[in-house]
Amino acid sequence: MKTARHWLDLALGVAGMVLAATAHAEERFLVQVPAVYDSAAPVTDSVRRECAIESVIGNHVFMQVSAAFPKSLQIQAPGKDDREKYLMLTVLAVQGVGGGAWSGGKSITIRADLLQEGKTVSTKVLSRGSRGGAFGGFSGTCQIMERIAGALGRDTAAWLKTLAPDLGRNDGPGG
Repeated sequence: MKTARHWLDLALGVAGMVLAATAHAEERFLVQVPAVYDSAAPVTDSVRRECAIESVIGNHVFMQVSAAFPKSLQIQAPGKDDREKYLMLTVLAVQGVGGGAWSGGKSITIRADLLQEGKTVSTKVLSRGSRGGAFGGFSGTCQIMERIAGALGRDTAAWLKTLAPDLGRNDGPGG
């Protein structure tokens, strides 16, 4: 009896995972690429100019979100009457100067706002930092910022996965 219950629990667990994966495959987000800077975002001119943080963040977030939600698209801004789920990305702070790991720690803080029908559904502030890693002394500032952006992309996609079951079905085009 105990074995039959074990197999039933296992089968139900697998079925739940398949259903969750199918639900994620059907979900679609429009991801803002590039991200935008908050007007008060502290960032040095050299890092802003040389590292293109807004593009790096937008691209990494889109790459991770589209891996989790394959129907997702990248756009610069939502349409006026857009009913789709739009992920707006704002860079709140960038800490770090040129010189790679030798010039101190680096970090990026972003805000991800999920909008639907022009209304904010959810907001998450995410921050990641690095001191350069094992070979930090051989990495430039932009390479370190790129790795941080990759981590923020993974964090953002993970956050959206937690929201997806509660968002409801999309009635817009392609949804």
